[in-house]
Amino acid sequence: MPGPSEPISHSNIPPEGGGGPLRDRMGSLLSPMRGGGLKARTLRGASWTTMGFGMQQVLRLASNLILTRLLVPEAFGLMALAQVFGQGLKMLSDIGVGPSIVQNPRGEDPDFLATAWTMQVIRGFTLAGLMCLLAYPAAKFYEQPVLLPIFLLLAIGPLVNGFQNIGVSTASRKMMLGRLAVVDLSSHFVGIIVMIVWAYYSRDVWALVGGGLATAVIRVVVGYRVFPSEGSWFHFDRSAAGEIFHFGKWIFFATAMTYLGGQGLRLVQGALVPMDVLGLISIAGSLAIMARVLINRIGSSVLFPAFSEIQRENPVKLRKQLRVVRRKLFLCSFPVYATLILLGDVMIRIMYDERYEPAGLYLVIMATGGAIASLRTPFGMTLLAVGDSFGHSLNMSVMAVARIGLMVLGFQLYGVPGMLIGDVVADFVVYPFEAWRLQKHKLWFPLFDMVCFMIYLSLGAGSFYLVTR
Repeated sequence: MPGPSEPISHSNIPPEGGGGPLRDRMGSLLSPMRGGGLKARTLRGASWTTMGFGMQQVLRLASNLILTRLLVPEAFGLMALAQVFGQGLKMLSDIGVGPSIVQNPRGEDPDFLATAWTMQVIRGFTLAGLMCLLAYPAAKFYEQPVLLPIFLLLAIGPLVNGFQNIGVSTASRKMMLGRLAVVDLSSHFVGIIVMIVWAYYSRDVWALVGGGLATAVIRVVVGYRVFPSEGSWFHFDRSAAGEIFHFGKWIFFATAMTYLGGQGLRLVQGALVPMDVLGLISIAGSLAIMARVLINRIGSSVLFPAFSEIQRENPVKLRKQLRVVRRKLFLCSFPVYATLILLGDVMIRIMYDERYEPAGLYLVIMATGGAIASLRTPFGMTLLAVGDSFGHSLNMSVMAVARIGLMVLGFQLYGVPGMLIGDVVADFVVYPFEAWRLQKHKLWFPLFDMVCFMIYLSLGAGSFYLVTR
């Protein structure tokens, strides 16, 4: 290969058709990703999302192994609790600005984008203020005075995020997921370095707080460098705001229910168990949900825009495409979940010291629940793609109520393991509602669901028996 300053001569150029069998095979593998068609964009988007997520998880796992040796479990419990409040405020104030830019025909209109950015900034200030207001009551309720200054510092995060370049949202609309992966990875890497260095010297929860704030700042700075946009300026167009609110009203409700049935469970767990146990649950959960988070990202950044386009242009093809996508997602995620379910206890014992051993059983249970939940993940994206935002909101509401109620009941019956098992049972409570809405659009595959559910339940029950005997 010629060097940077080496002139290109005919001897440097391979003959036409050359390159050997390896190059031909690589070309045939990559050819479906070339071009501007929906299939090519979908494959590229899924590839970038998977690679970016994989690299993030490698960084997260490596940092987790280092930080657990520098910090006590209580630090992770405190941070998990504080992040639940912050994430809750974020989700409970979601009016669908990002999805509106992806879905709306005016998604590239500078006036529409500027209005969206202005609303985003206002939301950032609002979230910061609410975080400050919740600081003292949260510290008092959980009898953890340190939560007060933690909340006040974490309030800087949404304030910074509110000024994120609106070009990040237009990049999602155009499925420019490679550049988005660069932004996420670079900010994530800097945040991890800050956490580790800080933890080495301080050995307290402030390392986690500082790393989170560093991640937010770097993401905003890099976002402006990578995605220059004309829409990041203060402007308010009443018609644009009306369109955003109209589209986002059901998204707001669904997101609120998703929070209550997801991150919001940490609030319930924090009230039921000591802070060190909450830290162990957080450690196990971070491993158990990795594959599901990836599927969620693929769903929101790839499947939602792709299914929406199919629904607009050729709705008859949606059932066939959904069947293919669900089968591929299961085949790709099954090895990961099977490993976590069967070897979760062993993994915890190998990777962490004796203080974290109880997290092994927690990981087995949570990985089983995560596997079953991952089978249901495409349901919400599919319902939104066909315009059934009400059905999606209904399912999220049922899930929230079921998870909270069954977790509390499980804790009363069987302690922490029962609490986590209750969370798994909740997936089967909401499933009939999801099946009803999917069947309404002829998008339900009962045989596939039942077979996959039984596989994961069998693996989970066997592993639970071996760990607890």
